[in-house]
Amino acid sequence: MISDCGVPDNGPSDLDPPRQAFSQDGYFGYGTTVVRRDVHRTGWIGAVESARVVRDDDRGLLTWTAAGSQIMSRTTLTGAPIRKLPLAVRDVTPTMLSPDQWRDTSVLMLTEPRQNHSTWWFFGLEGAFLGWYVNLETPGRRWPGGLDITDHALDIWVEPDRTWHWKDEDELAERTGHPHYWSAREAEAIRAAGRGIVPKIEAGTFPFDGSLTTYRPDPGWKPTTLPPNWDDLPIL
Repeated sequence: MISDCGVPDNGPSDLDPPRQAFSQDGYFGYGTTVVRRDVHRTGWIGAVESARVVRDDDRGLLTWTAAGSQIMSRTTLTGAPIRKLPLAVRDVTPTMLSPDQWRDTSVLMLTEPRQNHSTWWFFGLEGAFLGWYVNLETPGRRWPGGLDITDHALDIWVEPDRTWHWKDEDELAERTGHPHYWSAREAEAIRAAGRGIVPKIEAGTFPFDGSLTTYRPDPGWKPTTLPPNWDDLPIL
């Protein structure tokens, strides 16, 4: 069965056949390891996740990041995470990208063309569907190693019964007006983009219609590792 967006509802048996990695049509082949990077306006890379390609075509890039997959996250020079540091402290603290792992869950991520968000399906370690996550961000920018986005801080968490709430409103507010982030007008546009998704959530239309909530990856897939070109210069 295919959803109204053309995304397979079932597991690998319904997926498109394998292709060569980054073929001439600009798409990534099934099973290819790619990276998803949060690249700020300044060119500063905030975070990197490795992922396996489930499907890639003109409907969007669908990837799987299994628990234990390699990621890079920002830390202080002593290795302490900066995720919860106040912005004023971050501004005066030297940081670096440090290797880490995706922990506790696995996640299916759909990044549709020209959309200012991506949709994530979260699964527990035993495969139970936990809920959807709407990550507000710039439209994806492709490069030979994967996809770059600029994260917009504000997110939406959606329970399996489609009740929902905002996440990280404090981060959106803290970064508003900062020269490396967004203006007040841009912050309102970010929130408006989130509000625009809410009718789909409440109506239960794709991707919130139950599609892929029983997804299982290819049994031969292991957690992904970062490819050698993970930190190539972003395409701006």
